Amino acid sequence: MAFAQLTYRDSLRDTVLCLMSRSDQLYQMGFRGNIARSTLADANEKRDWRIYADLAQKLIAKAHKFYTNEPLGVDLAQAVYALDSTTINLCLSLCPWAHFR
Repeated sequence: MAFAQLTYRDSLRDTVLCLMSRSDQLYQMGFRGNIARSTLADANEKRDWRIYADLAQKLIAKAHKFYTNEPLGVDLAQAVYALDSTTINLCLSLCPWAHFR
C-alpha cells in the first residue's frame, strides 16, 4: 500500500496493473507470489492504520533533516507541515463507518 501511495495509484486495480508492468522486478520489491486485487484488499483490511501513521512520522522527520536550513520563502517562527487531506468517495453500504467528511 505504501507503493500505491508513493506512486499516486487511484485504485487497487491501478496498483496491480502498475506492479505487473514491472513483473521482472517484483521479487526485488518484496513480492514472492502472484499479485491480485483481492490479496491487496485483504492485506489492507488486516493492516493496522497506525503502521502508516508511524511511517508518515518517520518520513516527516527525514524531510525535516533535509530541509532544516532551506528557506521557505516566508518567515515563520515554527515548523510547517503539509499533509494531503484529499476526500475519497466510499460506498456507505460497504463502509458504514465512513460518514461524509
